[in-house]
Amino acid sequence: MSGGASEKRGFSVVDAAVFTVLVYAATIALQIYQPVTGGYFNVGESMIYLAAMVSTPLVAGIAGGVGAALADLSTGYAIFAPATLVIKFAEGYVAGVLARRLKKYHGTAHSAVVVASYAAAFITVSATLWAGGIYIGPSHWLVFTFEPPYVEVSLAVWIAVGVFLASLFAIILLRRYLHSGEVAALAAAGSIMVLGYFLYEFFVSNPLTGREPIGAILEVPVNIGQVVAGISIGVPLAAWLRRAGYIRE
Repeated sequence: MSGGASEKRGFSVVDAAVFTVLVYAATIALQIYQPVTGGYFNVGESMIYLAAMVSTPLVAGIAGGVGAALADLSTGYAIFAPATLVIKFAEGYVAGVLARRLKKYHGTAHSAVVVASYAAAFITVSATLWAGGIYIGPSHWLVFTFEPPYVEVSLAVWIAVGVFLASLFAIILLRRYLHSGEVAALAAAGSIMVLGYFLYEFFVSNPLTGREPIGAILEVPVNIGQVVAGISIGVPLAAWLRRAGYIRE
């Protein structure tokens, strides 16, 4: 992830391998099951977005598609793996392309709209869809099945988490860390993921598993929340790597 301007260098096999592992690890580290679609919330977007900001679009695409698809295959969500490979490759590649083109953009009003929209979406998800208990981590890994740790979380705690992340997004990211154009780029790429999974769940996975196709719409705000979480983690991490000298641009 170092050595020369990231915009000018070519494809790196080492970067692709490293970020694929990081995407895989982030995707399986926290999985919150969504019964309406059989999918799950995760923070894998954070590493896809990090790759998009500090490496090349192709690295981000490969890491996103392969890393996340391997996570689906190894943790009991194989029905999503073909779609994940395509959707998250597109998400990572587009994020990489747009992040370079919009990196220097500093529009304050534009930033406010992005922050307000995604923060509101995350708070809505926290308040409506995630109240109750969650399982931390996957319940399957390869051929093994086990009971992941279960944590009971009240509605008030979820709302507090949403407010905290919204505040972090608005106060810390935009004031200290960020070329606001990068957030817009990642948000735009994230919309590919949100739309892609909605279409796949509506037309393919929900019908195949006996679920109502319209239930796919209930995962839209969850996936928007996934984009917000990914940006909230990935952007400051990329900024820290730049400030620490690990990334030279």
